[in-house]
Amino acid sequence: MATKISGPAWLLVLAIHGLLVVALYAAFYNFGLFDYAPNSTQLICWDAGWFYGVHLNGYIANEGQSNIPFFPLFPYLWRLLGLDALGISIFNAGLLLLSGAWLGRTFGLRRHQVLLLLSLPSIMFCLVPYAEALFFFFGVILLRGLHRQHLGLTLLGLLGCCLTRSAATLFVPALVLAEVLACTSRADLPRLALRLSAGLATIAAALGMVMYLHWKATGNAFALLESYQHWGHEITWLLPKQLHSSAGAPMLGLDLLALLTVTLATGAALGLCIRWLRGWLRPSPAEVAPSRAVVFSLGYCVGILAFLGLYQAGDLANSSRYVLATPFFGVLVAQLPHWQHLRRTTRWQLIGVVSSLMLALAVWCGWPLRFPGFFPGETIFYFLMWAVYVWLYLAAFSTWRYSREVRTGLYVVNVMYQMVLLNLFLLAAWLG
Repeated sequence: MATKISGPAWLLVLAIHGLLVVALYAAFYNFGLFDYAPNSTQLICWDAGWFYGVHLNGYIANEGQSNIPFFPLFPYLWRLLGLDALGISIFNAGLLLLSGAWLGRTFGLRRHQVLLLLSLPSIMFCLVPYAEALFFFFGVILLRGLHRQHLGLTLLGLLGCCLTRSAATLFVPALVLAEVLACTSRADLPRLALRLSAGLATIAAALGMVMYLHWKATGNAFALLESYQHWGHEITWLLPKQLHSSAGAPMLGLDLLALLTVTLATGAALGLCIRWLRGWLRPSPAEVAPSRAVVFSLGYCVGILAFLGLYQAGDLANSSRYVLATPFFGVLVAQLPHWQHLRRTTRWQLIGVVSSLMLALAVWCGWPLRFPGFFPGETIFYFLMWAVYVWLYLAAFSTWRYSREVRTGLYVVNVMYQMVLLNLFLLAAWLG
C-alpha cells in the first residue's frame, strides 16, 4: 500500500511531477507536435488579457464588456511581483504545487491521489496567468481551517478566495451548510453563531473592499453588478435546454465530469441535511458530523450546480474550471476510499445510480443522435471513452488488484492531455 505523504518526500514527488510536465511539453514542442513554447506574448489571451489590464491600468469601466468582473487580488499581486506573463505563470505553477502538498498533508492524501489531482487536464488553468492558482491556494487555507476548526485560517481563506474570484454567492450557502451540520447539539449554538457571524462578516468585508476599489476607479460602487449584464449573467433556466459546451470537443468530457460531480455532491449534501435534521429532532445522541471541509466542498458544488442551472442556458463551458481545478474537488476525491467500507449491496446500488446518472447526462447532451459536433457513431465511441475514464478514475482510489496500473496509466494520460490543452490555449483556442 502507498505511504502517506510526509516530510521531504512530497516535495520530491511534486518537484518530479513539475519537471515531468516541463520535459513533456518541451519534447512535444521540439518534435513539432506543439506550435508554441509558453511565452509572454501567447500567454496573454482570453481572461489573462483582462487580468493583465487590471495589472497595468487598474479598473476601467467601458460600454460593453470591461475588466470590472475580474477580482483584484491576483492582478494586484502580479503588479507587486513585477513579473511578465511567463514569470507569473511559473509563479502560479509553484503555488499550485505548494497548495497540492498542503492539501495532501491536511487530509492525509496518498502520493498517487495528489498526483492524480494535479494532473487533471483542467488544472491547466492554474498554469497560465489566471486567478485559479491563487484561488486554489486560499481554498486550501480555508479547507485546512475548517478541517482543523481553526477560525483564523478559515477567515484568511475566505478573505483570500473572495478577493480572488467572485465566490461570495457560492461561499455563503456553503459556509452556512458546513457550520450548521457541524452543530449536533444545542450546547454548540453559541459557537455556531460565533463562527458563522465571523465568516459571513469576512465575506462581506471582501466584497466591501472590491466595491471600494470599483468606486475609487469608476465612481460607481455597484459597477460589478452592472458589468455582469454585458457578460451574459442573466437568469436562463437550464432544464429545457440541450446541454453543450461552447469550449468544444476538447473540454466537453471534462465539463460533463464536472457536472456529474456537482450533481452527485448535491445528492450527498441533501442526504447529510436529512440525517442532521433527524438527529436534531431525536433525543438520542447525534451521529458524528463530517468534517466541515467536506460539507463546505459539497455546498460549493451545490452552488456551482445552481449557477449552471440558472445562468448558463445549457452551456457547460467553464464548469471544469469551477469544479475540477479547485481544492474542493480534491477534498471530495479524498473521500472515495471510504467506498470500500460500504456493504457490497450498497456499493452495487451506488454503481447503478452513478451509471444511470452518466447515461442521463449523455442523453441530455443529445446522445446518441444530436450530440453537438459528432456523427451518431462517433457519439457512441466518445461516450464510452468518457464512461471508461470516469470509472477508471474511481477505481484508481480503490484497493482493486490492478489499481496501481490504472493510476499510472491515468496519470500519464492526464498529463499529456493537460499539455494538449496548454498548447491549444497558446493558440488562443477557447477552452472556457
